[in-house]
Amino acid sequence: MDNKICKLRKITENDYRFVYDLIDRFLKTDLSVIFLKLPDYEKFVKTFFENDYNRYVITNKNNEKLGFVVIRKNDEIGYFLSPEYEGKGIALQAVKLLLELNPRERYFATIHNKNRRSINLITKLGFYPKGTIYESVRNKH
Repeated sequence: MDNKICKLRKITENDYRFVYDLIDRFLKTDLSVIFLKLPDYEKFVKTFFENDYNRYVITNKNNEKLGFVVIRKNDEIGYFLSPEYEGKGIALQAVKLLLELNPRERYFATIHNKNRRSINLITKLGFYPKGTIYESVRNKH
Protein backbone atom coordinates (compact mmCIF):
# COMPACT_ATOMS: atom_id res chain seq x y z
CA MET A 1 0.00 0.00 0.00
CA ASP A 2 1.34 3.42 -0.96
CA ASN A 3 1.39 5.78 2.03
CA LYS A 4 2.43 8.77 -0.04
CA ILE A 5 -0.40 11.24 -0.27
CA CYS A 6 1.73 13.89 -1.93
CA LYS A 7 4.94 14.48 -3.79
CA LEU A 8 7.21 17.44 -4.40
CA ARG A 9 8.50 18.89 -7.62
CA LYS A 10 10.64 21.94 -8.22
CA ILE A 11 8.65 25.12 -8.75
CA THR A 12 8.60 26.37 -12.33
CA GLU A 13 7.56 29.67 -13.81
CA ASN A 14 4.11 28.17 -14.46
CA ASP A 15 3.65 27.91 -10.66
CA TYR A 16 4.49 31.51 -9.78
CA ARG A 17 0.89 32.78 -9.81
CA PHE A 18 -0.27 29.79 -7.72
CA VAL A 19 2.41 30.53 -5.08
CA TYR A 20 1.62 34.25 -5.09
CA ASP A 21 -2.11 33.61 -4.63
CA LEU A 22 -1.49 31.17 -1.75
CA ILE A 23 0.64 33.72 0.09
CA ASP A 24 -1.90 36.45 -0.61
CA ARG A 25 -4.68 34.29 0.87
CA PHE A 26 -2.53 33.46 3.90
CA LEU A 27 -1.81 37.12 4.59
CA LYS A 28 -5.53 37.73 4.95
CA THR A 29 -5.59 35.30 7.92
CA ASP A 30 -3.35 37.64 9.97
CA LEU A 31 -1.12 34.67 10.91
CA SER A 32 1.90 35.69 8.86
CA VAL A 33 5.15 36.62 10.53
CA ILE A 34 7.24 36.69 7.36
CA PHE A 35 5.31 38.95 5.00
CA LEU A 36 3.74 42.17 6.24
CA LYS A 37 2.53 43.24 2.84
CA LEU A 38 2.72 41.36 -0.42
CA PRO A 39 4.33 43.40 -3.20
CA ASP A 40 2.77 43.47 -6.64
CA TYR A 41 3.15 40.26 -8.63
CA GLU A 42 6.09 41.38 -10.81
CA LYS A 43 8.16 42.57 -7.85
CA PHE A 44 7.29 39.41 -5.89
CA VAL A 45 8.52 37.19 -8.74
CA LYS A 46 11.81 39.08 -8.94
CA THR A 47 12.49 38.82 -5.21
CA PHE A 48 10.96 35.50 -4.17
CA PHE A 49 11.97 33.32 -7.09
CA GLU A 50 15.45 34.73 -7.64
CA ASN A 51 16.99 34.33 -4.19
CA ASP A 52 18.36 31.67 -1.87
CA TYR A 53 15.30 29.41 -1.62
CA ASN A 54 14.84 25.81 -2.74
CA ARG A 55 11.15 25.75 -3.67
CA TYR A 56 8.81 22.86 -4.38
CA VAL A 57 5.17 22.58 -5.34
CA ILE A 58 3.21 19.96 -3.41
CA THR A 59 1.15 17.78 -5.76
CA ASN A 60 -1.04 14.71 -5.45
CA LYS A 61 -1.07 11.58 -7.62
CA ASN A 62 -3.16 13.49 -10.21
CA ASN A 63 -0.54 16.28 -10.30
CA GLU A 64 -2.97 18.80 -8.81
CA LYS A 65 -1.22 21.62 -6.98
CA LEU A 66 -1.93 21.42 -3.25
CA GLY A 67 0.55 23.95 -1.89
CA PHE A 68 4.26 24.60 -1.73
CA VAL A 69 7.25 24.25 0.60
CA VAL A 70 10.52 26.17 0.74
CA ILE A 71 13.87 26.01 2.47
CA ARG A 72 16.39 28.83 2.55
CA LYS A 73 20.16 28.58 2.69
CA ASN A 74 19.91 29.76 6.30
CA ASP A 75 17.97 26.54 7.15
CA GLU A 76 14.57 28.23 7.54
CA ILE A 77 11.63 26.24 6.19
CA GLY A 78 8.21 27.41 5.13
CA TYR A 79 5.05 25.70 3.95
CA PHE A 80 1.74 26.83 2.51
CA LEU A 81 -1.25 24.64 1.72
CA SER A 82 -4.47 25.44 -0.10
CA PRO A 83 -7.24 25.58 2.53
CA GLU A 84 -9.23 22.76 0.95
CA TYR A 85 -6.31 20.36 1.62
CA GLU A 86 -5.68 21.28 5.26
CA GLY A 87 -6.12 18.69 7.99
CA LYS A 88 -5.34 15.70 5.77
CA GLY A 89 -1.69 15.09 6.69
CA ILE A 90 -0.45 16.58 3.44
CA ALA A 91 1.60 19.41 4.94
CA LEU A 92 3.26 17.05 7.42
CA GLN A 93 4.28 14.65 4.67
CA ALA A 94 5.40 17.50 2.38
CA VAL A 95 7.65 19.01 5.05
CA LYS A 96 9.13 15.56 5.78
CA LEU A 97 9.92 15.23 2.06
CA LEU A 98 11.42 18.72 2.04
CA LEU A 99 13.76 17.80 4.90
CA GLU A 100 14.75 14.55 3.17
CA LEU A 101 15.56 16.40 -0.06
CA ASN A 102 17.54 19.07 1.79
CA PRO A 103 19.49 17.40 4.62
CA ARG A 104 20.88 19.85 7.14
CA GLU A 105 22.20 19.72 10.67
CA ARG A 106 19.37 21.95 11.88
CA TYR A 107 16.24 23.60 10.61
CA PHE A 108 14.01 26.33 11.93
CA ALA A 109 10.59 27.79 11.22
CA THR A 110 9.09 31.13 12.20
CA ILE A 111 5.46 30.66 13.24
CA HIS A 112 2.81 33.05 14.54
CA ASN A 113 1.91 32.26 18.17
CA LYS A 114 -1.77 31.81 17.22
CA ASN A 115 -1.14 29.45 14.30
CA ARG A 116 -1.99 26.24 16.18
CA ARG A 117 -2.04 24.05 13.05
CA SER A 118 1.47 25.07 12.12
CA ILE A 119 2.74 24.70 15.68
CA ASN A 120 1.24 21.20 15.88
CA LEU A 121 2.79 20.22 12.53
CA ILE A 122 6.28 21.42 13.38
CA THR A 123 6.13 19.85 16.86
CA LYS A 124 5.29 16.47 15.30
CA LEU A 125 8.52 16.81 13.31
CA GLY A 126 10.61 17.27 16.47
CA PHE A 127 10.93 21.05 16.43
CA TYR A 128 10.73 22.86 19.75
CA PRO A 129 10.20 26.51 20.70
CA LYS A 130 13.43 28.45 20.92
CA GLY A 131 12.41 32.08 21.25
CA THR A 132 9.79 34.71 20.74
CA ILE A 133 9.83 37.48 18.16
CA TYR A 134 8.35 40.83 19.16
CA GLU A 135 7.05 43.20 16.53
CA SER A 136 5.92 46.79 16.26
CA VAL A 137 4.24 47.77 13.00
CA ARG A 138 3.80 51.46 12.37
CA ASN A 139 1.60 52.98 9.72
CA LYS A 140 3.50 54.86 7.07
CA HIS A 141 1.73 58.05 6.07
